[in-house]
Amino acid sequence: MMTNLFSTFDPASSMSLSLNWISTFIVISVIPSMYWLIPSRLSLMFNLLYKSLYNEFKTLLGNKSQGLNLMIISLFMFILINNLMGLLPYIFTSTSHLTFTLSMALP
Repeated sequence: MMTNLFSTFDPASSMSLSLNWISTFIVISVIPSMYWLIPSRLSLMFNLLYKSLYNEFKTLLGNKSQGLNLMIISLFMFILINNLMGLLPYIFTSTSHLTFTLSMALP
C-alpha cells in the first residue's frame, strides 16, 4: 500500500502469505553444510562459533546436560540469524514481533 506509512513493517506479502518464516528458512538453507571435502570460510566460522559456545555452556552447565547445550546453542543461532536478517532493509523478522519476544521471555 502506498498510502500506509508503516506498510514496510507489514510481514505479509500481497498474497496474504506470511514471509517471516519463509525468509528465515531461506537464510538457514544457505548456511553451508558439511558435505564438502574442504570446508568454506563461512562453514569454518560457524563451526568455530559452535565450538566456542559449546565449551562455554559446558563449563557453565557441566558434562551432564549435553542435550541442554545443544538446545541453547540452536536457540542462540536462530535468534542470531533472525537479528542479522533484520539489519537488511525491508525485511521484517519474527524477532520484531511482540508475541515472539513474550513467548521467549515468559516461562
